[in-house]
Amino acid sequence: MIDIKALQCWVTLVQNHSFSVTAEKLALSQPSISKIIHALENDLNVALLQKGENGRKRQVLPTEIGKRVYEYSLQILNQVSLLKQEVEDYRELKLGTLRIGMSLLGSRLLTPAFFNFHQQCPDIELAFIEAGTRDIEAALLENRLDVGQLLLPVSDEFDYIPLCDYPMMVLFPRKRLAKIPASMSLRSLRDESFILFSRGFVLFERVVNGCRDQGFEPNVVCCTSQWELLRDMVAKEMGIALLPSYYTDEFDDKIFAAVPLTDPAINWSLSMAWPRHKKLTPAVKAWLKVIREEFSK
Repeated sequence: MIDIKALQCWVTLVQNHSFSVTAEKLALSQPSISKIIHALENDLNVALLQKGENGRKRQVLPTEIGKRVYEYSLQILNQVSLLKQEVEDYRELKLGTLRIGMSLLGSRLLTPAFFNFHQQCPDIELAFIEAGTRDIEAALLENRLDVGQLLLPVSDEFDYIPLCDYPMMVLFPRKRLAKIPASMSLRSLRDESFILFSRGFVLFERVVNGCRDQGFEPNVVCCTSQWELLRDMVAKEMGIALLPSYYTDEFDDKIFAAVPLTDPAINWSLSMAWPRHKKLTPAVKAWLKVIREEFSK
């Protein structure tokens, strides 16, 4: 009989490509991980990992059948998770937790949806992780989140519901501009100091790559994950910033000037996403129903 813990070990190993990281995540020793994988191979009578050169050392890469075992393992573990959830719901009178990953910029978008969901499902606890797209993607695939906000376009590993599509605006101190132009190209900002969202965030990558495509390296003077701090730094004339019109439309136009960015245009397009392979729990289905109703408006 195949051990569920062995399948969890295999999934974790494939996702992390490392025996040491797998051991750390599962709170086991590396020899224990090797022993579990070896036992799983014996149970299935196939090699799950590719061999290294001359057969001396195996790489942490799945064989062709190893990839299939990984896919089936995800399905089995998801079914086990659903079984445990249903039993827990039965014992706890429908109590449960919905784990949502929120973009550091996008949490405000969800406030009405949170209220509506709570009205409909008052016994479901909402648990949040605020992070960038890359971290939310990883948490969804590792089953640490049920749903999460991801910037569009998303990879084929996810299904999603579009939430918003706002143009990015160039934010200046108002007193710097005698006349506010209709738009600004990225190239026209080559001599400016940039205040950007933190390195590693997708928006940071898109702005920096956009500048490089226009033939210059942006002068980044500061990075922050807090849009309020970014706004305040612009007010203090530390540099310019790029923010979605969703936020800049609310700023005091006596203090700030927000100009649409063109050539290239960069949009802030968010979605509510979940892993495509994962069967949805009742709580997730109820949440996605609320999201569809709220954002179809």
